[in-house]
Amino acid sequence: MPVLFIHGVAVREEHDPEWASVRRVTQGLRWPAIHASLQGTVAPVLRPDAPDDVDIQPVYWGDLGAHHAPALPPPPGTSDGGLPCGDALGEMLESRLLARTPAGTWPAVIRAAWSVARDVNLTEVARGLPLGQAWPFLEAAALSRLPALTPTRRPHLPAPLVVQRQRNLSRALLTVRRPITSFVPIFLGDLLVYLDRRGTPDAPGPIPQRIMEALARAHASRQHSAEPLVVLTHSLGGVLLYDVLSAFLPAAPELRDVRVDVWCAVGSQVGPFVELGLTVGGAPQDTPFPADGPHLGYFWNVWSESDLLSFPASDVVPGAHDTAFPLGGNVQAGHLAYLQRPEFYRTLAAKVEVHARATPRS
Repeated sequence: MPVLFIHGVAVREEHDPEWASVRRVTQGLRWPAIHASLQGTVAPVLRPDAPDDVDIQPVYWGDLGAHHAPALPPPPGTSDGGLPCGDALGEMLESRLLARTPAGTWPAVIRAAWSVARDVNLTEVARGLPLGQAWPFLEAAALSRLPALTPTRRPHLPAPLVVQRQRNLSRALLTVRRPITSFVPIFLGDLLVYLDRRGTPDAPGPIPQRIMEALARAHASRQHSAEPLVVLTHSLGGVLLYDVLSAFLPAAPELRDVRVDVWCAVGSQVGPFVELGLTVGGAPQDTPFPADGPHLGYFWNVWSESDLLSFPASDVVPGAHDTAFPLGGNVQAGHLAYLQRPEFYRTLAAKVEVHARATPRS
C-alpha cells in the first residue's frame, strides 16, 4: 500500500549546492515531518492492522533542477584592501553618494563622482589616508563639484542620528531580502528547467523519468491488484504528475498497468497550467486528462484563498475535485502551511478511505 510524495520547486537536500540558498525559505517543507503525518493518518486507513508496514516514499527531483552558475572572478582593477582601483572606485563612490542624496540630484552626483574618481591627484591623496578618512575625503570632493548649486540647494545630507536609523532599517530589510534574493532564482529556475527539459511523451526528460520510475516501483510493491496507490503532490509537483499521467504514462506500454488511485495536489498550479496550454500535451482538448481512467482514480485539488501560489482546477480539468482549505498568514507560510496542518492530513485520510478502490482490477 504505497504512498508517494512529490515536492515542488526550490526544494533541496543538504548535500546539494543550493541547500544554503533555499533552506531558510522552504525550511517548513521537511520530509520527516510529512512522513510522520502520513504515517499517523493515511497509513492506518490503508492498512489498519499494520500501518507501520505502509511504504511511504518521497520522490526527490531537486538535484535535477536549476543550479547556480560558478561565481565570476573579481573584476580587474580591484584591490584586496583599501580603496578599489580603476572603474571600481568610481562605481563604489557613485553608490555611496547616491544612497545619501535625493534622486533629483543623481545625474549631477554621478558626473561629480566619476570626475573625482578619475582625478589622479585626488585619488593619490585619498590613498595616503586611512580608509576611514579616505571615503569622506572623496565624497566631500565630489559634492563640492556639483555644478551651479548654492549651499541651500546642495543635497541635504542627513544628520548622524538619521543616518544611523537609515542604516539600521537597511540592515533589517536586507535580512528579509537576502534569503528571498537567493531563493527566487532557484524557484524560477526549477520551473524553467522543467519546462525546457521535460522532453516529449516518446522521449521523457529526466524529471518525468524519475517520477515514472517511482510510480513503477510503487506499483510493483503492491501485494495485490486491489491495493491502492496514493500520491500527494505539492506546488509544481502537481504539474509534474499531471504531465506524467496525461502524456508520459499513456506513451509507455510497459507502464500500462500503473494506476494512481487517489491523487491529492495541494497548493498546486495544475489549473492555470492546463488553462494556458503549458502542460506537455498542450491545450486540454489535445490531451484529455484521464480522470477515472486507466492511470488515475480520484483527483483531489486543494487550494486556498490566502495562498497566492495555489489555484482551483475543476473548471478546466475534468474529474478534478476542488477544496478551498482555510489558511492564514503570509504567502510564503500559506503555501507551505497545508503540509504542517494535522487537519489537512486527517482530511486526506478520509478522502483516501472513501475513494480508494477496494476491488481487484484486471
